[in-house]
Amino acid sequence: MITARNLFVAVFLALASLLVAQSSVSDADFTLSWTAHPAYSLSGSDPNRVSYLKGAVAEWQKSYPKVKLEANLLSTNNTEAMAKLLEQAAQGRAPDLAQIDTYVLPRYLPYLQPLDGLIKAAGIDMKDFFPFADKIVRGKDGKVYGVQFTTDVRVLFYRKDLVTTPPKTWDDVFRVAKGLKDKGYDAFLFPAGLAEGAANTSLWGMFWGQGGELTDAGGKPVFGTGANRERMLNVLRFYKSLVDQGYTPSRVANYGNEADLNTEVAAGKVAMFLGGNFQVAQLSSIIGAEGMAKWGVARIPQKAGAKNATSAGGWSWGIFTKDPAKQKAAFDLILKAYVGTEGMGGWTSVAGYLPTRKSVYTSPSYKPDAYSELFKTILESDGRVRPPADIYPQISTEMEIALSAVVSGTKTPEKALDDAWAAVSR
Repeated sequence: MITARNLFVAVFLALASLLVAQSSVSDADFTLSWTAHPAYSLSGSDPNRVSYLKGAVAEWQKSYPKVKLEANLLSTNNTEAMAKLLEQAAQGRAPDLAQIDTYVLPRYLPYLQPLDGLIKAAGIDMKDFFPFADKIVRGKDGKVYGVQFTTDVRVLFYRKDLVTTPPKTWDDVFRVAKGLKDKGYDAFLFPAGLAEGAANTSLWGMFWGQGGELTDAGGKPVFGTGANRERMLNVLRFYKSLVDQGYTPSRVANYGNEADLNTEVAAGKVAMFLGGNFQVAQLSSIIGAEGMAKWGVARIPQKAGAKNATSAGGWSWGIFTKDPAKQKAAFDLILKAYVGTEGMGGWTSVAGYLPTRKSVYTSPSYKPDAYSELFKTILESDGRVRPPADIYPQISTEMEIALSAVVSGTKTPEKALDDAWAAVSR
C-alpha cells in the first residue's frame, strides 16, 4: 500500500535526483572545444555579430560557470575547412562542437552524435524546419545528427519601375529583355565567373527545375550523360542566347560571386539579376532604403514546363563528443546563440541570414526585411541543397569554367559541357 509518507519520500528522492543530475552538468569542470567559421565566431570582423555572440555566450556561461570555452576557427576556404574537419573526425581529433557546411554534413554522420533527445528536451519540433533542412541532417536510421541554423536562397531581383510582371519562364525573359535593351538597360545579369556563387546561383536551380541531377544516389557524377546532359545544355544555351542578343553583357563571365554584381546594380543600369537574399542588406548599405525599394523579388525563371527550384545554402552545428555533460553544454550553447527561437531570430537578424525554422519568422526576436516572407515561401516549396558527394567540389569548379567559357564566347555550350564532363570523369 502506498502511504502518504512513502509518496512524499518517493517524490522527494525524484526531485533530489533531478537536481543532482542538473547540477552535475552546470557545475561540471571541463573544457568545451568549439570550432566555427570566423564570421560566425567571437573573432569575427563584424562588430554587431561579435557583440551579439558575446552577450549570448555570457548568458550561457551563467549556467556553466566552471566550463572553459575553447574557441577555434575554421579556414575561410570552405572546401579546405570541411576536408580538414573530416580528417580530424576520422582520426578521433574532432572538436566537441563544430560548424559544418550543411550540404556536406552527410559525410560526417559516422562521427556525429544523435541530438534527438536534446532537441526534444529543448521543445523544438523538427517539423518546424524547412523540409530540406530536416532531411539533410538525418541519418539512415532516421535520427538527427545536426541542426541547420542558417540558410539562404537564390532568386530573381527585378526593378519594379521597369518590369511590371517578373518573368516566370525563359521565353518571358527574352520578351521582357528586348524592351529593356531598347531603353538602354542591361536586362539580365547573373554571376558567371570562377566561384561557387556562379554555379549555385546561375546553374543549379535551372538544372534542377528540369529534373536534372548532378550525382546519383551513390555519389557518382551523372550531370554530363543522357537526359541530364540535355538539361545542362539547355541552361548553357539559354545564357548564350542572352549574351548573343545583347541582353546580358559578356563581362558577367568575370563575376564569380553574387556580390560581384552589386556595383553594377548600384549604378542604376541593371533591370534584372539573379542573386542571393543576402544581397538585400549589401545593396541597402550602398543604395539606401529608397534605392532598394525599387527592387522586387521573384522565383528564378525556368524553362517552359519545368518546376520551380532554387539552391538553399547555410550552415549546421554538429556535436562530436560522446560525453553527455559536454553534449548538454554544447547544445545549450548553440541553443542560446543560434538555434533556439530567440537565438536563431537574433543571430539571423544581426548577421543577415534567413532562419531555417518557420516559426522564427513570426518571432519578436527576428527582424525581417521587406522580402523575408517571400524568401520563406520560396525556401519552403523550392529549396534544394547541393549533393554531399565527394566529387561535388570538382563538379562545381568544372561547371563554373564551362559557364564562364560559354558567356565569354570562347566555347560552345556543347564543347564547354563535354570538357567539364571529361575533367570530372578523369
